[in-house]
Amino acid sequence: MKEFWWIPIRLICFCVLLLAASPLQAQEPLKIRVIGQAEGTSNYYHDLLKQALTQAGHPVELDIRYDIPQKRYVAMFEHGLIDVLWLLKSAERNQKYQHVDIDLTKGLLGQRVLMIPPGTGRDYAGINSLDEFRKAGKVGAFGANWFDIDVWEANDLPFVVLDGDWRRIYDLLLLPRPRRNTPPFDYFSRGVSEISYEISIHPTLEIEPHLLFIYDRDFIFYISDKSKYLQPVIEESLRHAQASGLMQRLFKHYFSEPLADLNLDRRVRLNLKTPE
Repeated sequence: MKEFWWIPIRLICFCVLLLAASPLQAQEPLKIRVIGQAEGTSNYYHDLLKQALTQAGHPVELDIRYDIPQKRYVAMFEHGLIDVLWLLKSAERNQKYQHVDIDLTKGLLGQRVLMIPPGTGRDYAGINSLDEFRKAGKVGAFGANWFDIDVWEANDLPFVVLDGDWRRIYDLLLLPRPRRNTPPFDYFSRGVSEISYEISIHPTLEIEPHLLFIYDRDFIFYISDKSKYLQPVIEESLRHAQASGLMQRLFKHYFSEPLADLNLDRRVRLNLKTPE
């Protein structure tokens, strides 16, 4: 029997070599740098990206950079320090950046409601048309380079642009007018998929209950030129997520309850012209 002592050793070596060559060996995860917001509005996009890629056979680790001002994170993206952003789709961005042309929220980002100072909801109660809203003279506030600026301009709606960190708009809404060193404004337009998360962080503000502004746009994923190898991988993964129902399940998980709270079906719908 002694002459067969070598068989277990040879068997072990064979198994080790077989495992090393196996296609089932653990795949090195993709490392993707993204942004995040403390309000929780980025959680859906993180989860969609991670689960869609993983389901398609591309395990991923997200490196999340939180609460970076928009101008800064766009600059980081253009310099290859952020790999993937979700931004409102526009012809200019599509020409400028790698992208995946799949709407991420079924158009929810183009449905807008107003965040307003406490006690001012009565100012909007009698408005039933876009022309009546114009005549009310209410002024919106936006961060620099937002697509909403183009939309409000195309629809002859007054607005102001605040440079720097757009999150200061929340605090400025609570200050009495006139506000020091800032132009006057009355409301902050937010997507219906965002505002329920944001009001939980800023509970002293209010959600205007009567109006729903609608324009034809959604978020899509944009990919940095330095990470353009991700474009076909993310596109394939998102299409698989659509076909498998994963995208719909995540949409329902993140948005069904917040949307129900906003009573969208009972609001006056104000349809806006959408610039290219």
